[in-house]
Amino acid sequence: MAADSQNSIVDRIKAWALDHLDPVFRVLRWVKPILVLNDFALVTRFDHVQEVLARDDIFQVTYREKMERVTAGENFFLGMQNTPRYTRDVSNMRLAVRRDDLEGRIAPFVDDCASQIMAVSQGRIDVPWQLTRLVPTRLVGDYFGVPGWNEAEFADAATSMFQYLFYPDDPQVEETALAAAAKTRSYLDEVIAERKQNRGQHDDVLERCLKMQDSGLPGMTDLDIRNNLIGLIIGAIPTTSKCAVLMLDYLLSRPDLLPDAQAAARADNDALLTQYLLESLRFRAFAPGIGRLAAEDYVVGKGSLRATKIPKGAHVLAATQSAMMDGCKIKSPGQFRLDRPDYQYMHFGYGLHTCFGQYINRVQIPRIAKAVLKRKGLRRAVGDAGQVQSDGPFPVHWMVEFDE
Repeated sequence: MAADSQNSIVDRIKAWALDHLDPVFRVLRWVKPILVLNDFALVTRFDHVQEVLARDDIFQVTYREKMERVTAGENFFLGMQNTPRYTRDVSNMRLAVRRDDLEGRIAPFVDDCASQIMAVSQGRIDVPWQLTRLVPTRLVGDYFGVPGWNEAEFADAATSMFQYLFYPDDPQVEETALAAAAKTRSYLDEVIAERKQNRGQHDDVLERCLKMQDSGLPGMTDLDIRNNLIGLIIGAIPTTSKCAVLMLDYLLSRPDLLPDAQAAARADNDALLTQYLLESLRFRAFAPGIGRLAAEDYVVGKGSLRATKIPKGAHVLAATQSAMMDGCKIKSPGQFRLDRPDYQYMHFGYGLHTCFGQYINRVQIPRIAKAVLKRKGLRRAVGDAGQVQSDGPFPVHWMVEFDE
């Protein structure tokens, strides 16, 4: 009974800490910025977080085993160390997913898609379900060349696989994700086979991959293409949806900021809206941090008063949420400011495994939000419907209203 009571207290403390991460991080940054407890290390200051993420040879990614289950045997470059294969696969996909496409292809598509959805919403919309999930799913269809077997199910599949890969183990999530992965593999195999019989009719990521395959480029077999597409799909849909919701939810909670953000949206000032996105996510972080595994003993902050050894085998959380609030590096961290230098944001990670799709995200997310912010009389729906409702870590429903 005593042990059960003690476990219950610990569980309550953990639950409270998870619900109050900002004050917890604030205390740790000053009292114990590198906290090591047995086989777990929590790194909270800006410079230390970047040090961990920059030393990819020491603090290694942990996704390989799960990624191989998702693909039924093969890794994806997100789960690889800095190897020749990592360089090959990333380089291949950068030839297919081009930054040159951002303004001429991706931005117009997102603007049109989001605007069309809002135009028929009749003054009320379920933001995640009807907008922020749909737009990236349709972009994946148009730009990547894989629209999915069903929009809602395809988005669900990507979301469950993301949660399985990047969040703590959960048997139910694993079962759902691996079933979704099997269906996604089968679907992509069919799409690739069909597209190989109908060449030259599209200019999208899949067609570009097939052209590289035609040229004999290593790493472009049908299986390689499928696995890379799975990784891109997982990273494209749930992250975009959640970030757009977080941005909008934060702005609607700040009546002092909302009018100016709406003015920027109505002026199509996308550069300014991107600043609103980056700063909003500093206050409403996508996740507390990024997990790594220490491959050997390593002293973080060596030579400083806060130098701390992280032992080999320790699971490390590089707390990017905390780092972006570190007053030692971030001027007036409690203020919402639109003039911060870009390097102070780590929403898309840092180092070797910085988000592959960060440039698409910087274009897509503010434009999805813009379609909502342009509406007059923008407000939350009354009651619980006007608050973000989540399934696990991802928003699924949130009603907002506006004057048509």
